Amino acid sequence: MKRLVGVLAVLFGVLALAQTAEEILERVEEQGFFGTGRGSLYAALVVEIQEKGQPTVDYAFRVWAKEYPDGTVKFLLLYAAPADVAGTLFLAHVPEEGTAQMWLYLPELALLKELKGEAERKGEFLAGSGITYEDISKGFSYREGYMARLIGEETVDVYPVWKLELVPKGVEAEWFKIFLWVHRSEYIVVRAEFYDKDGKLARILTVPELVTDEVGTRPAFLRVEDLLKGSWAEVRIPERSTADIPDTYFEPANLPYLSF
Repeated sequence: MKRLVGVLAVLFGVLALAQTAEEILERVEEQGFFGTGRGSLYAALVVEIQEKGQPTVDYAFRVWAKEYPDGTVKFLLLYAAPADVAGTLFLAHVPEEGTAQMWLYLPELALLKELKGEAERKGEFLAGSGITYEDISKGFSYREGYMARLIGEETVDVYPVWKLELVPKGVEAEWFKIFLWVHRSEYIVVRAEFYDKDGKLARILTVPELVTDEVGTRPAFLRVEDLLKGSWAEVRIPERSTADIPDTYFEPANLPYLSF
């Protein structure tokens, strides 16, 4: 009897640790696009873009992010370089549930614009990057539009991962199918594959290396390849830290008057 009790205890202990695809995906969403997690923090980003037949272009960004008591995450992204886009600001308010609000401020035109239409929200935040405004604002937020299935456990490079398959809940979904490889302890996506409506592999995201800083574990860099356009982008995070950020940074009306 004692042996049986012991076996049952182990069995139920294992079952208690098992997670569903939905639970894994929820933890992934908490990490955000760059594995930065939720909280109040500052980060510097460097983005290198190569479009087919074009010279490589380098961009630099500064990002401020803050989580509020109701679960809303607000973040402000400043385009720091090159000179022709320097000073441009992208602001997003991302609630726990529902649709994110997004704004773009263009200093050359003194224009503050809310991104409302699907075409605007799904537009590339940098031409050739394969990364949309929605990607930046919501990270891997697919629970509303996709059903997730846990396929199994694998190893990607040296990282133990879960493999998830995502299929659309409705015909309006952007992708025919998505595969995510999720780190089993950090809940960071280390690889993702996106298939278009013809079933062709159209985009690949890879995270070759994870590092740890004062905030926690994050990608050292990530690479996004657009297989149809023949372009790619690499995003690096040379600096990241906790920060006390003024609420005024996240008010749309304040964007034209902020100085950094």
